[in-house]
Order: sequence, then structure tokens, then C-alpha cells
Amino acid sequence: MLKRPTGIWNDLKETALSFLYEEQKGCLLCESVAAAGTVICPDCIQKYFHPELGRCHQCGKLIPHSQAKCKDCRDGIGPKGLDQVAAWGHYSGAWREWIQAVKFKAQPYKLKRIARPLADWAIRILPPPHYLVSVPMHFERLAERGFNQAAVIASLLHWELGIPILDVLERTSITSPQVGLNRKERLHNLDGVFQVVNPRNLQAVRGAKIWLVDDVTTTGATFEACAAALKEKGAEEVLGLALAAGME
Repeated sequence: MLKRPTGIWNDLKETALSFLYEEQKGCLLCESVAAAGTVICPDCIQKYFHPELGRCHQCGKLIPHSQAKCKDCRDGIGPKGLDQVAAWGHYSGAWREWIQAVKFKAQPYKLKRIARPLADWAIRILPPPHYLVSVPMHFERLAERGFNQAAVIASLLHWELGIPILDVLERTSITSPQVGLNRKERLHNLDGVFQVVNPRNLQAVRGAKIWLVDDVTTTGATFEACAAALKEKGAEEVLGLALAAGME
């Protein structure tokens, strides 16, 4: 009759089983195994986040480090009223698909994995603010989707960096989709859409430095419209922060 393994053999068996069942944290965007303590592999960092590039201070577009602004902003056709804009990555490929899955496939829980690396990057790129303000959704769209991805991102930054959230902006009407519109058309589409509400927060807005948070910025029209509403009520600086933007 065979004896049950004991001692060192039990230890070896348990070690082998731990390799079989231990959860492996893969790269957020591909099937590679990410290094310990990271969520995105080096190849995807280079492919989608481009640490070798700078960000246009006016619209957030990815540009060479030697430039402060992209060509559009140098030519005067970029967003106005923002003190700085920074986009973490390039809105393309797997990064674009991941962001769209968060929004359109009801997967906001995915955002939790990027909280720490996004916060670390943002606090290096942008001066620290007094408050975080998320780009709002109209209540009907919010009811359809169930969450505002910009608000989720702002909440995660709050927990990582300790920056207070100011619930002060409201989207007063539903606009037609911005896709396919140029910047001028987008601005017209957003005219008067964002308003500062909640009188208790008006005092906080006056003289404040604010990070305005959204998932994606393209022409910068949404950031521009929100910044105009905040500055009208006395905000000193409004700085846009997005997960992704275009590239020059």
C-alpha cells in the first residue's frame, strides 16, 4: 500500500499548485505579463503612451518635446481659456479599444487598475490643483449608461492624490454627437451647455486652480466650454486632464 507523501514532498506539491493557480497580472492592453507593480508592459507604454513625446500645453495633443504647442494651437485654432491640457496616451489601437470598452460595454471597474500610474503621471505633468472637477454628462445620458466615466476617473485621482472633488458643473441639455464635427461646429454644439450650479460651491470656485477631468479630448471643445463656465464664476486656473488625445 502506497504511503501518502509527507514533509518535503507536500511542500513541493503545494509549491507546484501555487504556480498553477496563482493569478498572473497581464498587461492591460495586450497578453504580455506585466512586471511586478506595473499594469502596462514596456512595449505598450512605448506604443500608446509615448514617453519620448511632449503634450501640447493648449490642447493636450502628443507632440515633440521641442515644441510647447501643436501647429493648430500655434495657428490660433486650438481651444481657448485653458491654462494647460495634458493627455496621458494616444487615442489609438488597443488603448482606444480599452477606453471604449469602459464607456460602451459598462466596464467602469477597469479604471481602477490605472488609478496609480495615471495619478503618478498627472502629478508630474500638471501643477497641483485645489480641486478636481469632472466633465459632466446630461442626466438622461447618465441614466442610460449608469455611470460617468469622467467622474469615475476623478474619484480614483481623489483617492490616490487626496485632491478634493468639487461637484459644481452641470450639463443642461443633450447635444448631438460630436463625432464628425470640426472644432467650430463642436463649439456651437456646446454653446451654453455647461453651467456652474450649487451656490454653496461658488465660493470654492473663486480663485481656485482646477483639474478638469475627462476620458478623451480631440479638438478640445468640451474642455474649452467647461473652462469658460468655471472661469466665468472666478476660477483662477483650469487645467484639462484626459486619458487620451490625438497625435501631431
